Amino acid sequence: MTPRGAAGARAGGWVLAATMLTSPAAAQTWRTVTSARQLHGERELAVQVEYGAGLFRITPGAEGELYRLEMRYDEEKFTPVRAFDAAALTLRLGVRGREGVRVSLGDSRRGEQPPYLHLGLSPDIPLALDLRLGAVESDVELGGLALQRVRYETGASETSLRFSRPNPVACTELVMRAGAAEFEARQLANANCARVSFDGGVGRVLLDFTGAMRQNMEADLNVGFGSLDLRLPRDVGIAVHLSRFLASFDAAGFEKRGEVYYSANWASARQRLTLRVNASIGGVQVAWVAPQ
Repeated sequence: MTPRGAAGARAGGWVLAATMLTSPAAAQTWRTVTSARQLHGERELAVQVEYGAGLFRITPGAEGELYRLEMRYDEEKFTPVRAFDAAALTLRLGVRGREGVRVSLGDSRRGEQPPYLHLGLSPDIPLALDLRLGAVESDVELGGLALQRVRYETGASETSLRFSRPNPVACTELVMRAGAAEFEARQLANANCARVSFDGGVGRVLLDFTGAMRQNMEADLNVGFGSLDLRLPRDVGIAVHLSRFLASFDAAGFEKRGEVYYSANWASARQRLTLRVNASIGGVQVAWVAPQ
């Protein structure tokens, strides 16, 4: 591939740059685009990201920046989306597939860099985050962001979702949905969300509820064909309401009272986590984690 051209522009707080590369044998026109916007007095922001196929990454951004984006995409198959509405305080980012074109993560030629979208979001203002992803390899670090609510939806994918630092504001809900996927969500207590839900189809799912829990949490977990691994903190009171069909459950560390499984410290724990688990064919495994 050989460089074909480059362009840059700066206006109204936006910084845009693009480099286009072509590969005639593969009938592909690759473009790399970067864009950013500084904070201009925004007090909150609703962010929607749509991304169909490629490598996807989110991290907390730099102080003073509303967001910073870099993405690489095939111009023959995709159209970039960048739309900020200052009045409505909304930001839409991502790429949209061109009509009639079918794409997948494996579309890149061997040895070429795959398509990607890297996004940094402001840690300075409260965010409502809506991520709608397709066939992606996803690395999402939300620790340290001020999250009011989060929705994460993905198709056939591999997901690593983390809250490595506590959310400084109260979050109303965290919604996660995955298709045929390998899905890991770690340190969910740091999300500081009152309600958590997960809906999964086929695959391996790990949900880690460790972290700094500052309010009681309720979680609705629905898993189809596959395994569900739960990492549960020993210092939190846990109650599990379980509905299962041909699915095993590791009950070690619980006391069953009626139809509910309780941890031994349920009555005395300062914080409580209530899980409603609906599992079909597969198994539900539990690992108890000591407080750090």
